[in-house]
Amino acid sequence: MTVKFTVIFIHRNGFDRLKQALDSAVNAIGSLDEIIIVDNASSDSSINQISKIYPTIKVIKNDSNLGYGHAANQGINTGKGKYFLICNNDIVLPKNIFNELEELFLKEPRAGIISGQLINMNREIIRTSSKEPSLFSEFDGIGRIDHSKDPHKISKVGILRGACLGVRKKMIDDIGGYDEDFFFYFEDTEWCIRANNQGWKVYLNPNIKVSHIGGASSNELYSQSRIEFYRSRIIFWKKIFPKHIVISLYVWNIPKLFLDLIFYSLISFITFGKNTRIKKKMIDRGIVLLWLFLGQPESWGLPK
Repeated sequence: MTVKFTVIFIHRNGFDRLKQALDSAVNAIGSLDEIIIVDNASSDSSINQISKIYPTIKVIKNDSNLGYGHAANQGINTGKGKYFLICNNDIVLPKNIFNELEELFLKEPRAGIISGQLINMNREIIRTSSKEPSLFSEFDGIGRIDHSKDPHKISKVGILRGACLGVRKKMIDDIGGYDEDFFFYFEDTEWCIRANNQGWKVYLNPNIKVSHIGGASSNELYSQSRIEFYRSRIIFWKKIFPKHIVISLYVWNIPKLFLDLIFYSLISFITFGKNTRIKKKMIDRGIVLLWLFLGQPESWGLPK
């Protein structure tokens, strides 16, 4: 039997999130589609519970967590679909998603990666696409990636937020899957850039509305997730920029982190630490600077 879509859920802990995501997928798929769960060494009973509810859904159980991209590639290598839908475990798929994705894939033969419009649980728009990062955008406090609104019609874009990506298998065969040098963060950005650079197109389809909780897997490990973000960001710089530009980014961004730490510490002191947002920013800068000062130890961050 020819499989049309392989839906891949990357999971680590959280029965309720996964159950909600799976329910939406089961309600949306057709008879020619399949679902695969890749479990990154969950420490709870979520997979056992899900297997009782959905005994026919294939589960790949990992003994250790080797990262989002590694898990996604496991699902890709196992799945038999002409297209893949690679999803976080904290999303809700709309009923129309597979028809909309297939229609655009058929209309645009070089469409390699497609995302719907992400929305939060209050149905408010979550920024889903951006221009490709540049040297200017990576200078914190000056450039940043363009944060104008997502397009309101189907449009070619630079990069996509990777919570729910429709991907053509032919593109994967051509350029490869996720880069597993990234444990978490920036693997979706790098993939979109690689696709664009090798003649494939990256699209946002705002007709598809995908509900996304966001940050569900990393909120409970805030400090570790911030270290992981900066580790992946540095890896990303080294992959897309020449060495002299990477040095320039270090020269600007590390002092900027230090100045931010002073600023947010002062504001936190004035407000007696009652502003949670400011306090988090202070912790963010402090923990990342310490990690950098100690030589970027591998044992810090999410992998451990």
